[in-house]
Amino acid sequence: MEGYDVWLGDFWRLSTERQIGFGYGPIPASAIAAHVSGWGDEDAHLFEHCIRALDRVFLMKANQSEDEPLATGSPMEAWRSATNRQREK
Repeated sequence: MEGYDVWLGDFWRLSTERQIGFGYGPIPASAIAAHVSGWGDEDAHLFEHCIRALDRVFLMKANQSEDEPLATGSPMEAWRSATNRQREK
């Protein structure tokens, strides 16, 4: 994940913006938009895509009840999937 470790840190910082009620909510689009303000369109789009992929896995695991079997997938797998196209260049 060379070159993307900063984005992983950004994910955890952006996670502090999520709403928490009966479970965790997604990272707000406004928080991501504020974070990428001033970035180029391609970088901003890729960043949002990666953050959303990580967030899906995070939410799946964080909101899982104790009665449910463990979900498959990991943040690392989501990250690799989201950045695969970029890494192939």
